Amino acid sequence: MTPLSKINYFLVILLSPALSLQALVPNTVVATIPVGQTPAGLAITPDNRFAYVADNNNNGVPGDDAVTVINLATNTVDYTITSTTFHQPYTVTINAAGTKAYVTNSNFTTVSVIDIASNAVTGLITGFDGPSGFAITPDGNFAYVNNYGGPEGVQSGNGRTVRRVDLNTNAIVGSPIITDTAPAALAVTPDGAYVYVANYTDGNLGTGTVNIIPTADNIVTGTITGFSGPFAIAITPDGKYAYVTNFGSNNFSPVGTTVSVIDLMSNTITATILVGIQPSGLAITPDGRFAYISNYSTLYNEPGFNDLTAAQGTVEIIDIATNTVIAPIIAAGLSPDAIAIAPNGQFAYVTNFSSNNVTVIALESAQVAAQGCTTKNQYLTQTDYINKVSWKASGTTLPASYSIYRDAGLTDLAGTVSATGPLLFLDHNRRPGITYTYYIVGSYCDGSTSIPVAVAVTQNC
Repeated sequence: MTPLSKINYFLVILLSPALSLQALVPNTVVATIPVGQTPAGLAITPDNRFAYVADNNNNGVPGDDAVTVINLATNTVDYTITSTTFHQPYTVTINAAGTKAYVTNSNFTTVSVIDIASNAVTGLITGFDGPSGFAITPDGNFAYVNNYGGPEGVQSGNGRTVRRVDLNTNAIVGSPIITDTAPAALAVTPDGAYVYVANYTDGNLGTGTVNIIPTADNIVTGTITGFSGPFAIAITPDGKYAYVTNFGSNNFSPVGTTVSVIDLMSNTITATILVGIQPSGLAITPDGRFAYISNYSTLYNEPGFNDLTAAQGTVEIIDIATNTVIAPIIAAGLSPDAIAIAPNGQFAYVTNFSSNNVTVIALESAQVAAQGCTTKNQYLTQTDYINKVSWKASGTTLPASYSIYRDAGLTDLAGTVSATGPLLFLDHNRRPGITYTYYIVGSYCDGSTSIPVAVAVTQNC
Protein backbone atom coordinates (compact mmCIF):
# COMPACT_ATOMS: atom_id res chain seq x y z
CA MET A 1 0.00 0.00 0.00
CA THR A 2 1.52 3.30 -1.09
CA PRO A 3 1.47 6.37 1.17
CA LEU A 4 -0.97 8.14 -1.15
CA SER A 5 -3.52 5.31 -0.96
CA LYS A 6 -3.30 4.68 2.74
CA ILE A 7 -6.40 6.03 4.49
CA ASN A 8 -6.20 6.99 8.13
CA TYR A 9 -9.67 8.44 8.21
CA PHE A 10 -12.81 6.63 7.09
CA LEU A 11 -16.43 7.83 7.11
CA VAL A 12 -19.35 5.78 5.85
CA ILE A 13 -22.91 7.02 5.37
CA LEU A 14 -25.45 4.36 4.45
CA LEU A 15 -28.98 5.45 3.71
CA SER A 16 -30.47 1.92 3.63
CA PRO A 17 -29.33 -1.66 3.03
CA ALA A 18 -28.99 -2.71 -0.59
CA LEU A 19 -30.64 -5.76 -2.08
CA SER A 20 -28.93 -5.58 -5.43
CA LEU A 21 -26.80 -3.44 -7.66
CA GLN A 22 -28.92 -2.41 -10.64
CA ALA A 23 -29.25 0.62 -12.87
CA LEU A 24 -33.01 1.12 -12.72
CA VAL A 25 -34.61 4.48 -13.33
CA PRO A 26 -36.36 5.74 -10.17
CA ASN A 27 -40.15 6.01 -10.20
CA THR A 28 -40.65 3.55 -13.05
CA VAL A 29 -42.65 0.31 -13.16
CA VAL A 30 -40.30 -2.67 -13.11
CA ALA A 31 -42.74 -5.58 -12.71
CA THR A 32 -46.41 -6.55 -12.67
CA ILE A 33 -47.32 -9.59 -10.57
CA PRO A 34 -50.63 -11.50 -10.99
CA VAL A 35 -52.31 -12.26 -7.65
CA GLY A 36 -55.79 -13.31 -6.50
CA GLN A 37 -59.25 -11.81 -6.86
CA THR A 38 -59.57 -8.04 -6.27
CA PRO A 39 -56.43 -7.46 -4.17
CA ALA A 40 -56.82 -4.77 -1.51
CA GLY A 41 -54.31 -4.21 1.32
CA LEU A 42 -50.75 -5.49 1.44
CA ALA A 43 -47.74 -5.42 3.74
CA ILE A 44 -44.00 -6.07 3.44
CA THR A 45 -41.97 -8.15 5.87
CA PRO A 46 -39.31 -6.20 7.81
CA ASP A 47 -36.52 -8.10 6.03
CA ASN A 48 -37.86 -6.89 2.62
CA ARG A 49 -38.20 -10.49 1.41
CA PHE A 50 -41.95 -11.01 1.08
CA ALA A 51 -45.19 -9.14 0.45
CA TYR A 52 -48.50 -10.38 1.84
CA VAL A 53 -51.51 -9.36 -0.26
CA ALA A 54 -55.15 -9.54 0.88
CA ASP A 55 -57.18 -11.00 -1.99
CA ASN A 56 -60.48 -9.38 -1.06
CA ASN A 57 -62.55 -11.48 -3.48
CA ASN A 58 -65.14 -8.73 -3.78
CA ASN A 59 -66.96 -10.74 -6.47
CA GLY A 60 -67.61 -13.61 -4.05
CA VAL A 61 -65.94 -16.38 -6.06
CA PRO A 62 -66.16 -19.51 -3.87
CA GLY A 63 -62.80 -20.41 -2.31
CA ASP A 64 -61.01 -17.29 -3.52
CA ASP A 65 -60.79 -15.43 -0.21
CA ALA A 66 -57.04 -15.69 0.23
CA VAL A 67 -53.70 -14.07 1.03
CA THR A 68 -51.04 -14.18 -1.67
CA VAL A 69 -47.38 -14.29 -0.64
CA ILE A 70 -44.98 -12.66 -3.13
CA ASN A 71 -41.25 -13.42 -3.19
CA LEU A 72 -39.77 -9.94 -3.64
CA ALA A 73 -36.41 -11.21 -4.86
CA THR A 74 -38.07 -12.69 -7.96
CA ASN A 75 -41.37 -10.76 -8.02
CA THR A 76 -43.27 -14.03 -8.30
CA VAL A 77 -46.00 -15.63 -6.22
CA ASP A 78 -44.40 -17.86 -3.61
CA TYR A 79 -47.49 -19.18 -1.87
CA THR A 80 -51.26 -18.69 -1.60
CA ILE A 81 -52.77 -18.97 1.86
CA THR A 82 -56.40 -20.09 2.04
CA SER A 83 -58.42 -20.42 5.21
CA THR A 84 -62.03 -20.80 6.25
CA THR A 85 -61.37 -17.87 8.60
CA PHE A 86 -61.03 -15.47 5.66
CA HIS A 87 -64.12 -13.40 4.82
CA GLN A 88 -63.22 -10.81 2.20
CA PRO A 89 -59.76 -10.10 3.65
CA TYR A 90 -59.12 -6.38 3.35
CA THR A 91 -55.86 -5.32 5.00
CA VAL A 92 -52.67 -7.06 6.07
CA THR A 93 -50.46 -5.75 8.88
CA ILE A 94 -47.14 -7.35 9.84
CA ASN A 95 -45.57 -6.92 13.26
CA ALA A 96 -42.11 -5.40 13.67
CA ALA A 97 -40.60 -8.79 14.50
CA GLY A 98 -41.81 -10.16 11.17
CA THR A 99 -43.41 -13.17 12.84
CA LYS A 100 -47.13 -12.47 12.48
CA ALA A 101 -49.43 -11.07 9.81
CA TYR A 102 -52.86 -9.80 10.84
CA VAL A 103 -55.64 -9.94 8.25
CA THR A 104 -58.85 -7.95 8.72
CA ASN A 105 -61.94 -9.76 7.46
CA SER A 106 -64.07 -6.88 6.22
CA ASN A 107 -67.19 -8.97 5.60
CA PHE A 108 -67.21 -10.55 9.05
CA THR A 109 -66.30 -10.02 12.69
CA THR A 110 -62.75 -11.32 12.92
CA VAL A 111 -59.05 -10.77 12.32
CA SER A 112 -57.06 -13.80 11.17
CA VAL A 113 -53.52 -14.29 12.49
CA ILE A 114 -50.94 -15.80 10.13
CA ASP A 115 -47.72 -17.35 11.39
CA ILE A 116 -45.20 -16.11 8.83
CA ALA A 117 -42.75 -18.96 9.38
CA SER A 118 -45.34 -21.55 8.34
CA ASN A 119 -47.73 -19.36 6.29
CA ALA A 120 -50.62 -20.89 8.20
CA VAL A 121 -53.50 -19.23 10.06
CA THR A 122 -52.78 -20.00 13.69
CA GLY A 123 -55.09 -17.61 15.50
CA LEU A 124 -58.35 -15.70 15.28
CA ILE A 125 -59.29 -12.50 17.08
CA THR A 126 -63.05 -12.04 17.41
CA GLY A 127 -65.49 -9.32 18.39
CA PHE A 128 -65.29 -6.79 15.52
CA ASP A 129 -67.83 -5.45 13.05
CA GLY A 130 -66.53 -5.19 9.50
CA PRO A 131 -62.91 -4.47 10.51
CA SER A 132 -61.04 -2.49 7.85
CA GLY A 133 -57.80 -1.36 9.47
CA PHE A 134 -55.21 -2.64 11.93
CA ALA A 135 -52.47 -0.46 13.46
CA ILE A 136 -49.85 -1.82 15.87
CA THR A 137 -48.33 0.33 18.61
CA PRO A 138 -44.53 0.86 18.48
CA ASP A 139 -43.96 -1.42 21.48
CA GLY A 140 -45.72 -4.26 19.63
CA ASN A 141 -48.05 -5.05 22.53
CA PHE A 142 -51.32 -3.62 21.27
CA ALA A 143 -53.23 -2.97 18.07
CA TYR A 144 -56.14 -0.70 17.22
CA VAL A 145 -58.83 -1.94 14.83
CA ASN A 146 -61.47 0.25 13.19
CA ASN A 147 -64.96 -1.17 12.66
CA TYR A 148 -66.39 0.14 9.40
CA GLY A 149 -69.49 -2.00 9.80
CA GLY A 150 -70.40 -5.33 8.23
CA PRO A 151 -73.26 -7.74 7.50
CA GLU A 152 -73.02 -9.37 10.92
CA GLY A 153 -73.54 -6.03 12.68
CA VAL A 154 -74.57 -2.49 11.81
CA GLN A 155 -73.97 -2.98 8.04
CA SER A 156 -71.26 -1.50 5.87
CA GLY A 157 -70.50 2.17 6.45
CA ASN A 158 -72.46 2.41 9.69
CA GLY A 159 -69.78 1.45 12.19
CA ARG A 160 -68.72 3.91 14.88
CA THR A 161 -66.11 2.16 16.98
CA VAL A 162 -62.42 1.32 17.31
CA ARG A 163 -61.33 -1.64 19.44
CA ARG A 164 -58.02 -2.16 21.25
CA VAL A 165 -56.38 -5.60 21.04
CA ASP A 166 -53.82 -7.15 23.35
CA LEU A 167 -51.47 -8.90 20.91
CA ASN A 168 -50.02 -11.07 23.66
CA THR A 169 -53.38 -12.73 24.19
CA ASN A 170 -55.08 -12.01 20.84
CA ALA A 171 -58.10 -10.60 22.64
CA ILE A 172 -59.98 -7.31 22.64
CA VAL A 173 -59.41 -5.32 25.82
CA GLY A 174 -61.26 -2.33 27.19
CA SER A 175 -64.52 -0.74 26.12
CA PRO A 176 -65.38 0.25 22.54
CA ILE A 177 -63.87 3.61 21.57
CA ILE A 178 -66.66 5.67 20.04
CA THR A 179 -65.72 7.49 16.83
CA ASP A 180 -67.54 9.32 14.08
CA THR A 181 -69.37 7.33 11.39
CA ALA A 182 -67.59 4.80 9.17
CA PRO A 183 -64.02 4.71 10.48
CA ALA A 184 -62.16 3.71 7.30
CA ALA A 185 -58.49 3.78 8.31
CA LEU A 186 -56.24 4.58 11.25
CA ALA A 187 -52.60 5.19 12.14
CA VAL A 188 -50.54 5.31 15.34
CA THR A 189 -48.00 8.09 15.88
CA PRO A 190 -44.33 6.99 15.97
CA ASP A 191 -44.15 7.67 19.72
CA GLY A 192 -47.26 5.57 20.33
CA ALA A 193 -49.05 8.40 22.12
CA TYR A 194 -51.98 8.87 19.73
CA VAL A 195 -54.17 7.04 17.25
CA TYR A 196 -55.62 9.07 14.36
CA VAL A 197 -58.81 7.64 12.83
CA ALA A 198 -60.08 8.73 9.40
CA ASN A 199 -63.89 8.57 9.27
CA TYR A 200 -65.38 8.24 5.80
CA THR A 201 -68.87 9.35 6.98
CA ASP A 202 -70.90 9.56 3.72
CA GLY A 203 -68.24 10.55 1.19
CA ASN A 204 -69.69 13.98 0.54
CA LEU A 205 -67.66 17.15 0.33
CA GLY A 206 -66.31 18.21 3.71
CA THR A 207 -68.30 15.73 5.84
CA GLY A 208 -65.44 13.41 6.72
CA THR A 209 -63.50 13.69 9.96
CA VAL A 210 -60.37 12.50 11.74
CA ASN A 211 -60.71 11.56 15.41
CA ILE A 212 -57.78 11.78 17.85
CA ILE A 213 -57.41 9.04 20.47
CA PRO A 214 -54.72 9.28 23.19
CA THR A 215 -53.47 5.77 23.91
CA ALA A 216 -53.18 6.70 27.60
CA ASP A 217 -56.95 6.65 28.13
CA ASN A 218 -58.41 5.48 24.76
CA ILE A 219 -61.10 8.15 24.61
CA VAL A 220 -61.58 10.49 21.63
CA THR A 221 -60.32 13.90 22.74
CA GLY A 222 -60.40 15.82 19.47
CA THR A 223 -61.87 15.87 15.99
CA ILE A 224 -60.50 17.43 12.83
CA THR A 225 -63.13 18.28 10.21
CA GLY A 226 -63.15 19.13 6.51
CA PHE A 227 -62.36 15.85 4.73
CA SER A 228 -64.22 14.34 1.77
CA GLY A 229 -64.59 10.59 2.02
CA PRO A 230 -61.20 10.06 3.73
CA PHE A 231 -59.91 6.64 2.77
CA ALA A 232 -56.31 6.23 3.94
CA ILE A 233 -54.06 7.94 6.49
CA ALA A 234 -50.29 7.83 7.03
CA ILE A 235 -48.04 9.67 9.47
CA THR A 236 -44.55 10.95 8.62
CA PRO A 237 -41.64 9.19 10.37
CA ASP A 238 -40.90 12.31 12.43
CA GLY A 239 -44.48 12.35 13.75
CA LYS A 240 -45.12 15.93 12.62
CA TYR A 241 -47.71 15.43 9.89
CA ALA A 242 -50.46 13.10 8.75
CA TYR A 243 -51.52 12.72 5.12
CA VAL A 244 -55.10 11.73 4.28
CA THR A 245 -56.52 10.72 0.88
CA ASN A 246 -59.95 12.16 0.07
CA PHE A 247 -61.52 9.44 -2.07
CA GLY A 248 -64.98 10.95 -2.29
CA SER A 249 -68.17 8.90 -2.40
CA ASN A 250 -68.38 5.12 -2.66
CA ASN A 251 -71.07 5.81 -5.28
CA PHE A 252 -68.36 7.68 -7.22
CA SER A 253 -70.24 10.97 -7.05
CA PRO A 254 -68.94 13.33 -5.82
CA VAL A 255 -65.44 12.31 -6.86
CA GLY A 256 -62.50 13.12 -4.59
CA THR A 257 -59.32 14.62 -6.01
CA THR A 258 -57.31 15.85 -3.03
CA VAL A 259 -54.94 14.88 -0.24
CA SER A 260 -55.18 16.72 3.08
CA VAL A 261 -52.15 17.43 5.28
CA ILE A 262 -52.64 17.61 9.04
CA ASP A 263 -50.17 19.41 11.30
CA LEU A 264 -50.10 17.09 14.30
CA MET A 265 -48.89 19.83 16.63
CA SER A 266 -51.98 21.99 16.05
CA ASN A 267 -54.26 19.21 14.75
CA THR A 268 -55.37 21.38 11.86
CA ILE A 269 -55.39 20.92 8.10
CA THR A 270 -52.52 23.05 6.82
CA ALA A 271 -52.48 22.04 3.14
CA THR A 272 -54.79 20.56 0.53
CA ILE A 273 -53.02 19.02 -2.47
CA LEU A 274 -54.76 18.45 -5.80
CA VAL A 275 -54.08 14.96 -7.19
CA GLY A 276 -55.84 12.55 -9.56
CA ILE A 277 -59.26 10.93 -9.54
CA GLN A 278 -60.23 9.09 -6.33
CA PRO A 279 -56.98 9.09 -4.34
CA SER A 280 -57.05 5.82 -2.47
CA GLY A 281 -53.82 4.34 -1.13
CA LEU A 282 -51.09 6.28 0.62
CA ALA A 283 -47.57 5.43 1.77
CA ILE A 284 -44.65 7.56 2.96
CA THR A 285 -41.03 6.70 2.21
CA PRO A 286 -38.93 5.64 5.21
CA ASP A 287 -36.80 8.79 4.92
CA GLY A 288 -39.93 10.96 5.12
CA ARG A 289 -39.21 12.79 1.86
CA PHE A 290 -42.13 11.64 -0.28
CA ALA A 291 -45.72 10.44 -0.09
CA TYR A 292 -46.93 8.10 -2.82
CA ILE A 293 -50.64 8.28 -3.72
CA SER A 294 -52.68 5.82 -5.80
CA ASN A 295 -55.55 7.23 -7.88
CA TYR A 296 -58.33 4.64 -8.15
CA SER A 297 -59.83 6.16 -11.34
CA THR A 298 -62.99 4.03 -11.47
CA LEU A 299 -66.21 5.82 -12.46
CA TYR A 300 -69.76 5.34 -13.70
CA ASN A 301 -69.96 6.22 -17.39
CA GLU A 302 -73.73 6.60 -17.53
CA PRO A 303 -76.27 8.58 -15.46
CA GLY A 304 -77.94 6.94 -12.50
CA PHE A 305 -74.72 5.19 -11.42
CA ASN A 306 -74.72 2.79 -14.35
CA ASP A 307 -71.88 1.22 -16.34
CA LEU A 308 -69.17 1.19 -13.71
CA THR A 309 -65.86 1.18 -15.58
CA ALA A 310 -62.39 0.67 -14.15
CA ALA A 311 -59.76 2.78 -15.89
CA GLN A 312 -56.01 2.59 -15.71
CA GLY A 313 -55.05 4.32 -12.50
CA THR A 314 -51.98 6.28 -11.62
CA VAL A 315 -49.53 6.84 -8.80
CA GLU A 316 -48.48 10.38 -7.92
CA ILE A 317 -45.64 11.62 -5.75
CA ILE A 318 -45.92 14.39 -3.19
CA ASP A 319 -42.75 16.18 -2.10
CA ILE A 320 -43.35 16.45 1.64
CA ALA A 321 -41.00 19.42 2.05
CA THR A 322 -43.13 21.55 -0.28
CA ASN A 323 -46.45 19.66 -0.36
CA THR A 324 -46.43 19.74 -4.14
CA VAL A 325 -46.94 16.97 -6.68
CA ILE A 326 -43.74 16.26 -8.58
CA ALA A 327 -43.00 14.35 -11.78
CA PRO A 328 -43.48 11.73 -12.94
CA ILE A 329 -47.07 10.45 -12.88
CA ILE A 330 -46.71 6.67 -12.90
CA ALA A 331 -49.18 4.42 -14.73
CA ALA A 332 -50.51 1.56 -12.60
CA GLY A 333 -53.14 -1.11 -13.27
CA LEU A 334 -56.93 -0.94 -13.13
CA SER A 335 -58.29 0.63 -9.91
CA PRO A 336 -55.03 0.90 -7.93
CA ASP A 337 -55.97 0.59 -4.29
CA ALA A 338 -53.32 0.26 -1.57
CA ILE A 339 -49.60 1.11 -1.56
CA ALA A 340 -46.84 -0.36 0.57
CA ILE A 341 -43.21 0.74 0.50
CA ALA A 342 -40.48 -1.73 1.41
CA PRO A 343 -38.73 -0.90 4.70
CA ASN A 344 -35.46 -0.35 2.81
CA GLY A 345 -37.18 2.23 0.61
CA GLN A 346 -36.18 0.57 -2.66
CA PHE A 347 -39.59 -0.38 -4.09
CA ALA A 348 -43.27 0.54 -3.82
CA TYR A 349 -45.96 -2.09 -4.33
CA VAL A 350 -49.47 -1.18 -5.52
CA THR A 351 -52.49 -3.49 -5.53
CA ASN A 352 -54.71 -3.11 -8.61
CA PHE A 353 -58.19 -4.03 -7.45
CA SER A 354 -59.81 -4.52 -10.87
CA SER A 355 -56.90 -6.08 -12.76
CA ASN A 356 -55.96 -8.61 -10.06
CA ASN A 357 -52.28 -7.79 -9.95
CA VAL A 358 -49.60 -5.82 -8.14
CA THR A 359 -47.50 -3.09 -9.75
CA VAL A 360 -43.87 -2.82 -8.60
CA ILE A 361 -42.26 0.63 -8.77
CA ALA A 362 -38.54 1.22 -8.31
CA LEU A 363 -37.87 4.16 -6.02
CA GLU A 364 -34.84 6.37 -5.57
CA SER A 365 -32.63 4.17 -3.41
CA ALA A 366 -28.93 4.83 -3.98
CA GLN A 367 -26.75 4.22 -0.95
CA VAL A 368 -23.39 5.97 -0.83
CA ALA A 369 -20.39 4.86 1.24
CA ALA A 370 -17.89 7.74 1.19
CA GLN A 371 -14.44 8.44 2.55
CA GLY A 372 -12.05 11.38 2.47
CA CYS A 373 -8.51 12.37 3.39
CA THR A 374 -5.86 14.98 2.57
CA THR A 375 -2.67 14.35 0.64
CA LYS A 376 -0.05 16.74 -0.75
CA ASN A 377 2.36 17.25 -3.60
CA GLN A 378 5.64 18.93 -2.66
CA TYR A 379 7.25 21.27 -5.21
CA LEU A 380 10.45 23.32 -4.96
CA THR A 381 8.70 26.49 -3.89
CA GLN A 382 5.22 25.42 -2.86
CA THR A 383 3.06 22.61 -1.55
CA ASP A 384 -0.26 21.61 -3.14
CA TYR A 385 -2.66 20.27 -0.50
CA ILE A 386 -5.29 17.99 -2.11
CA ASN A 387 -8.53 16.78 -0.58
CA LYS A 388 -9.31 13.32 -1.88
CA VAL A 389 -12.96 12.19 -1.77
CA SER A 390 -13.98 8.73 -2.99
CA TRP A 391 -17.17 6.74 -2.68
CA LYS A 392 -19.06 3.60 -3.65
CA ALA A 393 -22.72 3.48 -4.68
CA SER A 394 -25.15 0.59 -4.39
CA GLY A 395 -28.89 0.14 -4.51
CA THR A 396 -31.75 -0.42 -6.89
CA THR A 397 -31.60 2.93 -8.69
CA LEU A 398 -28.18 4.48 -9.30
CA PRO A 399 -27.36 8.04 -10.42
CA ALA A 400 -25.90 8.74 -13.85
CA SER A 401 -23.49 11.33 -12.44
CA TYR A 402 -22.46 13.02 -9.21
CA SER A 403 -21.96 16.65 -8.22
CA ILE A 404 -19.59 17.53 -5.38
CA TYR A 405 -20.27 20.72 -3.44
CA ARG A 406 -18.20 22.53 -0.83
CA ASP A 407 -21.22 23.83 1.12
CA ALA A 408 -24.41 22.45 2.63
CA GLY A 409 -26.47 24.95 0.65
CA LEU A 410 -25.19 23.31 -2.56
CA THR A 411 -24.14 26.61 -4.11
CA ASP A 412 -20.36 26.09 -4.34
CA LEU A 413 -19.93 23.39 -6.98
CA ALA A 414 -16.48 21.83 -6.75
CA GLY A 415 -16.89 19.45 -9.67
CA THR A 416 -18.83 16.61 -11.31
CA VAL A 417 -18.01 12.95 -11.76
CA SER A 418 -19.58 10.49 -14.21
CA ALA A 419 -20.97 7.26 -12.76
CA THR A 420 -19.16 5.34 -15.50
CA GLY A 421 -15.71 6.40 -14.30
CA PRO A 422 -13.86 6.10 -10.98
CA LEU A 423 -15.97 7.58 -8.17
CA LEU A 424 -13.18 9.86 -7.07
CA PHE A 425 -12.80 13.62 -6.76
CA LEU A 426 -9.59 15.59 -6.08
CA ASP A 427 -9.85 19.16 -4.82
CA HIS A 428 -6.49 20.95 -5.26
CA ASN A 429 -4.97 23.99 -3.54
CA ARG A 430 -6.62 23.52 -0.15
CA ARG A 431 -5.32 25.09 3.02
CA PRO A 432 -3.63 22.87 5.62
CA GLY A 433 -5.10 22.41 9.10
CA ILE A 434 -8.68 23.11 8.04
CA THR A 435 -11.58 20.65 8.22
CA TYR A 436 -13.35 20.58 4.86
CA THR A 437 -16.79 19.05 4.37
CA TYR A 438 -18.01 18.01 0.93
CA TYR A 439 -21.54 17.12 -0.16
CA ILE A 440 -22.07 14.43 -2.80
CA VAL A 441 -25.34 14.65 -4.79
CA GLY A 442 -26.34 12.02 -7.34
CA SER A 443 -28.16 13.07 -10.53
CA TYR A 444 -30.48 10.60 -12.26
CA CYS A 445 -31.15 10.43 -15.98
CA ASP A 446 -34.68 11.78 -15.44
CA GLY A 447 -33.30 14.97 -13.88
CA SER A 448 -34.03 14.13 -10.24
CA THR A 449 -31.34 14.23 -7.55
CA SER A 450 -30.49 12.24 -4.44
CA ILE A 451 -30.14 13.38 -0.84
CA PRO A 452 -26.72 15.01 -0.25
CA VAL A 453 -24.18 12.82 1.53
CA ALA A 454 -21.71 14.74 3.72
CA VAL A 455 -18.03 13.76 3.88
CA ALA A 456 -15.70 15.52 6.33
CA VAL A 457 -11.97 15.52 5.43
CA THR A 458 -9.85 15.87 8.55
CA GLN A 459 -6.93 13.45 8.30
CA ASN A 460 -3.94 12.85 6.08
CA CYS A 461 -3.85 10.01 3.58
